[in-house]
Amino acid sequence: MDEQCYVCKSSNLEKVNLPLSENSDNLHILVCQDCGYARRSGGMAFDKNIETQQEVFDKIIQTPKSKPKWPNRLKLIASKVVSLTGKKGKVLDIGCGTGMWLCCFGDEWDKFGVEVSSVRANVAAKVTKAEVFCGPIEQYDSKSILFDLITAFALIEHLTDPKYLLKWINGHLKQNGLLVLMTGDRESEEAKKLGRNWPLYRPIEHVSFFSSRALRYLIEDAGFDIICEEWRYSGYANNSVLYRCLAKAKEIMGIVKSPKYSHYYVYVRKR
Repeated sequence: MDEQCYVCKSSNLEKVNLPLSENSDNLHILVCQDCGYARRSGGMAFDKNIETQQEVFDKIIQTPKSKPKWPNRLKLIASKVVSLTGKKGKVLDIGCGTGMWLCCFGDEWDKFGVEVSSVRANVAAKVTKAEVFCGPIEQYDSKSILFDLITAFALIEHLTDPKYLLKWINGHLKQNGLLVLMTGDRESEEAKKLGRNWPLYRPIEHVSFFSSRALRYLIEDAGFDIICEEWRYSGYANNSVLYRCLAKAKEIMGIVKSPKYSHYYVYVRKR
């Protein structure tokens, strides 16, 4: 096979066909045997990818609470982020949706967002009072603003060019600024157990499927240093109430350092 892994440039790729359900086409992916990164075979053109995302996300609207309370997950993460960055600054959320994450920050923060769905972008701007750009990150002109904090949750799996995201962030984050990324870890215990039923494989707008080690490689290659990483409970499996309560308790106590669950968060600083 003459193709190379997008992340580590290895030629050790395997074609895998995943039968998602009886009523849908198989998912054809190329899996790197060296770093674990996988992508849709054949890819998706940039314009088609953006059009697909807009069509999907315009239909999924959840108005956020203006002041989410602890131990809401985003509030837990926000508390950690504030401890790493300070209590004020400029924060940009790429793929901000309806602004649920930006709502976790007080008025002392200058808030910015990027969102491809016009419906979601309008909700986010109204609820959070943030400056929200409607469109893909590739078209966002931040007017030379340097941010103290940049976040991208459940975004990188949608991008046809994830390397561009890291390059863009490197150029728009202050020296020693903080970046927080979240995506699914396809090599986590949870994802391996679910196999072809892992929900991140299903959405047509998902074009990349990362392992934690592949995302580490991409991050470090882009000029960032990893501070810490976490695997948080996703709720994908049909677990008991007791299991879910224990998972939440571990999260509150900060016991989320091993790849048991498939929601992977990584906190990094610009070199």
